[in-house]
Amino acid sequence: MTRPPLPTHQTTTPGYDKLATLMALDPGSSIFRRFAKLNAKNLLYLQAELVYLQTELDECVQRDHRSSSDEKRAYAFSVWRLQESLDQPEEEYPSQWRKVLEARALLREYNEALLQQAQLLRLSAPDPSDLEVFKDWLLREEASHYQKFRPMYQWHENEPDLIALCSRHEGADAFTRWVYRSVIPWFHRRWGVNDLNRRNHATDVWYYNNRTIKSRTYVASLLIAGFLPASSMIVLHFLRDTVARLVTIFVYNMVFVLVMGLMVKARKVDIFATATA
Repeated sequence: MTRPPLPTHQTTTPGYDKLATLMALDPGSSIFRRFAKLNAKNLLYLQAELVYLQTELDECVQRDHRSSSDEKRAYAFSVWRLQESLDQPEEEYPSQWRKVLEARALLREYNEALLQQAQLLRLSAPDPSDLEVFKDWLLREEASHYQKFRPMYQWHENEPDLIALCSRHEGADAFTRWVYRSVIPWFHRRWGVNDLNRRNHATDVWYYNNRTIKSRTYVASLLIAGFLPASSMIVLHFLRDTVARLVTIFVYNMVFVLVMGLMVKARKVDIFATATA
């Protein structure tokens, strides 16, 4: 988790207030429900309403077009007259325009819901390590106060429906993600848990600087990238047997491809081209 920008001794009220503080300090903990089924059902209902409304509007248009009234027949060519029909005392005159206004309002609601659903579908599921930390925090918070977040099971039983508003792993290579998921938890269990300077008392969470982690993993990647070709030349220098040299080249080539795949955000075609160069 990133270093919190707020004072570490800030006190908060247990429950939702403390959870909001956690999400504010650590964007990776901003995990919410997508409500995919409910949003889809809402869109389906709006779509069905619009289908009925479109049919009714088409019937109004045809009815006014076949009307014996010159005023109504003029609606097909004059939006101004259609709008002015609201001033007509007879209820039948403004029926088409009222239906247009009703469709306009429903279309706005439908389009907004449609675009919001498209944005929701583009949001990724939370990283497994972030979700594990988040769920562990929820359990500890509930256990420490003998209370559960209501409604119950908002997160625990709805993992397929969860989304993360922000992920510290987005765009990171596989090596950096491995450091976050394995190395940092191991380091925390061994030493980090004793470092009270990392602990935020408002949320009871230990924070690690993302920038420091990424910079150090980057340096490690550079060192490994420099070590591989240098060590291969040294090994080949001492090998005299041709078969041993070929096997060594094969092994180093495989290791090089694996390192590229894990430590560099390269496309498969780039890795293939580099390996065959």
